[in-house]
Order: sequence, then C-alpha cells, then structure tokens
Amino acid sequence: MSTNPIRPERSHCIQAMVPMRDGVRLNTFVFLPEAGGDQYPVILQRTPYGISSPGSGTLRDCTRGWLPSADAPMRGSILRGWQQITNHGYAAVYQDTRGRYGSEGQDRVYADDAEDGFATLNWIAEQDWTNHRVGVSGSSAGSTTALAAASQRHPSVKAFFAQVGGSSIYDDVVYEGASIELERLWLWVSNNIPGLSISHRAAIQDRFGLNDEKISAITTAANARYFRLEAAKRDSPAFVQNEDWMHLPLTDYPEFSIWQPHLNEILSHPCPDEFRSRHNFRSTIDVPGFHVTTWFDIFQTSVIAAFTQIQQRVGNQVLWIGPNAHHFVYEENFWPRDPYFEWFDHWLKDKASELIDRPPVYYSPRAWIAKSEEYVADDWIATEVWPPDDVRVQTLYLRGDGSLKALSGDDTSRCYIYDPRHPIPSLGGRNMSIDGGALDQRPLYALPNYGLIYRSDLLSENFRIAGEVKVTLTVQSDCRDTDFVAKLIELEHNGQATLLMDGVLRVMYRDGLTYPQYLECEDVVQIVISLAHISHTFSSGSCIQIDVTSSNFPRRARNTNSGNPIVANDTESDIRTAKNTIHHRCDLPSFVELPVVP
Repeated sequence: MSTNPIRPERSHCIQAMVPMRDGVRLNTFVFLPEAGGDQYPVILQRTPYGISSPGSGTLRDCTRGWLPSADAPMRGSILRGWQQITNHGYAAVYQDTRGRYGSEGQDRVYADDAEDGFATLNWIAEQDWTNHRVGVSGSSAGSTTALAAASQRHPSVKAFFAQVGGSSIYDDVVYEGASIELERLWLWVSNNIPGLSISHRAAIQDRFGLNDEKISAITTAANARYFRLEAAKRDSPAFVQNEDWMHLPLTDYPEFSIWQPHLNEILSHPCPDEFRSRHNFRSTIDVPGFHVTTWFDIFQTSVIAAFTQIQQRVGNQVLWIGPNAHHFVYEENFWPRDPYFEWFDHWLKDKASELIDRPPVYYSPRAWIAKSEEYVADDWIATEVWPPDDVRVQTLYLRGDGSLKALSGDDTSRCYIYDPRHPIPSLGGRNMSIDGGALDQRPLYALPNYGLIYRSDLLSENFRIAGEVKVTLTVQSDCRDTDFVAKLIELEHNGQATLLMDGVLRVMYRDGLTYPQYLECEDVVQIVISLAHISHTFSSGSCIQIDVTSSNFPRRARNTNSGNPIVANDTESDIRTAKNTIHHRCDLPSFVELPVVP
C-alpha cells in the first residue's frame, strides 16, 4: 500500500499509510464531506478494534466492514459513524493503532499511543483538507487512545470526547488498589489476538523462531484457552475450579505471552514508577473534554479522576454518568440535541451550546437498571461538581458483634482464613467480560472462609448516597502481605444481598509508595480502601452491609500472600495461607464513610 493518500472512485474517501516517528506506518481512512468547502474541522478516532481486515494490504471498499461504516458507532450509541460526522461538516479520520489490523509495527497495549497520536495529528496538519481544528474521540480502548493523543498538547487539538476509557491505564485500571485486574487483562488481550497485524505476527514468528505450522498451533491453542476462560463463568462455583484461570505464574502465561510479549511488562509494575507515569494521560491534558462513564463501568474511577483533575486545572470539562456497565446508552429525552456534535460544534466551529452554560455534571440517581425495567433518563440530576456539594459524610463503625453502627469501636477483633488455593469468586461489580452489575452475593456465602459480614439495623426510611465510598480497616495478618476486599451491599427485605460496589487494597503497597512495606505478625495497620463512586438509594426496611474478604477472583488476581514484590511471578510453591484479622479498636477503629445526600 502506498505511503501517500489514495482516493478511490468515491472522491470523499481517502486511505493512507501514515508514517510514525520511527517509520512504522499506520492504516488510516479519511472521509470528507461531499460539499461545503475545501477545508474542514476534523474528528479523529484511533482504535485497536479494526477499520479493515487483519493484515489487509490493499485498498478496500470504504463503505464495508464494521468500522468505518456509514452510520454505525464504534461502541455504544453516543459515538457516531463517518456518515453522520461528514454530514455535520467534519472530516472523519479513523486509524488502526500500531500492530493492529491493517497497521504496521507491534502492538504494545497503549505504550505507543501518545507518540503515535501526536504523529498522526502532525500528518493531519499537513493535509490540504484540514482547517487545523481537531477533536479526538473514542470509546473504551478508543477513548484511551484519544486521551493519549490529547495528552501530547498538539496545537491543533481543541477538544476531546472520551467515553468509558482509562485516563491512567496502570494507576487506576490495571493496578486498582495495587491489585492486578486480571479478568480484563486475560479476556481482553486474548480476545484481541485475532486482530494482530501481519507485521506484529511476523515479528513474533521471527522472535521465537516459529514456522507457519507452529504459529497455527499456538493460535489454535490461544483461541481454545480463551473459550475455556470465558466458559468458566458458568461453572459452580465459577472460575475457581478452572485450571486456566488458576494457572501460575501469571508472567509467561501460555500462548498469551507469546502473542502479546508486552504482557510481562504490564504485570511487572505493582507500585508507582516512571513506566506507569508515562501512561498517566490525564496529567498533561489541557483542552476541553467531555467525559462519559457509568456506575458499573470498569473505567469509572479513571474517568471521574480525569474529569476532576482536568476541571480543577483548566476547566471546560463535562461529566455524564449512566446507571449500568461498560456501555453508555444515550436517550433523546435525556438531552434534546446530539451531545457529541453539540460539543464539537462549540469547540471546533464556535457555535453556541447549552452544554457550556449548564452544570457540567449529569448523573443517573440509580446505580443499576434491570433488563426488565425501562431506561429512564428524565430523572437525571445536574450538579456543578462531583460529588454534589450538599453531600455530607456519615460514618458507620464495624463492630465485633458483626453490627454496623454510628458508635465507634469496642476493642474486639474478628478473623478469617484466606487460602489463595480457594479464592472467593467474582460475582457482579465493575467487570468487563464476566458478568457485572448489582448481583446477589448469597451464593458466595455458602463457600468456606468467605470472610466477615457487618450489618446495620433496618432502615426506617430511604437512605440516599452520592459520591465516593471509602472503607477504613484496622488489620493484621500472619503473612508478610495479603489483600483486603471490601464490598458495599444492600441487604433487601426479601433477603437478597445486592452488591453495589467493591474495592481492594494490597497491604504491602498500602501507602502508594515506590517500595513495599512488609507486615510482621504483630503489626496492626490501618488501611483505606476506595470502593469507587455511586449514586444509590437504600430502601426503607433494608440494611446497609459491609463484607470484608481477601479475594475477588478472577476480577482481581490472587494475592499469594508471599510478600514477593511482583506477585505475577509467583508459582504454586509461593502460596501461603493467611489468617487475617479486623480490629475494632476505639483508638484505631474500622469504619465506612458514606456520602449522604440530605
């Protein structure tokens, strides 16, 4: 394929192989408006999910395929296809990211997206069809690539629209709470193996000295392993009897680490360092941004952190938070005009917008819409800040009798056993590929060594919260390191224990330092676990419940309790069984902080 742009018979479509700084070329489609002038504002979307067939080296019909298509969005109904973009007077630019589908190079999972995004923006700036006003946008992985490009402060970027994507891919996605987010790595990476480009595959073949027959065998084995991992959610209990999920070590994982050698790098940075800081894209963004997430989105904390930090630094940010999982649904009765184009029309075309004049935060007051319910958008709440400024923190204390009360500690303790050979399975929550959402936790309570439960009295009236929930635990363990997992649950009047949110902290990295802090048997330390953000109303007659355990598998990788800094290198021989203790001391209490709406 030529490096220079190629115009097929339809003159408004261009395909080019765009050179990056190191000479690697990325497959790029450009769609131009059929009328309206010679230069246009541009909307750029870079994706690892494919704008052409894997390894296609020839020009293809620009109107076929999943992306780019005339009217289909990339993911979710809030993004737009190229036909809508060009009809609104924009040039639509789509690009396969490095090592993916029609692009050259090796896929290194976001490691090159900041520089590649900048090089692509430079290329756009050199074209005769741009007016040098660019908006970057995307959803999920495409959102992360958009934020990566925006982080480079290219002078042509005037705004971004980022939906359900990570803004600091290691700090609050891969290593949330310093614990490895395993299910999103294993299932996402393995499911994306078919989209690796010819260039990436050739590099792997050369690196490992593999012939075509061996490559085919490894591909077949990787696909089979993916389907076994995915099918394990239907086991009873789910996941924990599956050899593929329970395999150790995580580094050099069979097939996956061959096809994606960068996996070992991803798994080897458990604490803040220079590698992780390079992927903190929100720290340098200085343009207006539209941020979209949901209460059960895997990237929720990362989206909200990006909105908060950039809003404080430069302003002109908008945040929308929907009720469900990793898929935002836009409804017209929520906002009368298309927010995607209203946002870009303002910042790229200088058009007036009510989005700019109204409060920047819109959120659903409900944390989950069941499939049997009708999606309600006209009850959403607008506020100037997140969390709402009228929220007041209410503290409930964990007590030795298993209660949750406004009274502080009672100088007792409770303990439980955590055996990494028998972890507690994931059931609901902010997951990506396994079942997520507000699921009933009762099936887990029958398992051995589930953990501890703390429960409030029956609520006499509805109790609404909106904001970040934090659980502070005073803990002790007979291992040098372990995990603590906390869950916020509504125990409903019918006995259902509905999971609302959960969080984790790896104790060895409890203070966010660049080095481990080991536990000794006599050490009693206080840790803080963020359970992320939510808006939810507990019903009258229900109870507020806090569960404490030490695993949530496979959403989070098992802590082997070994105390080894890089737990991903641990094998079966490194596993230790931990006796973990929660203290309810008067001077060092354990408690939950709830953001209560008056």
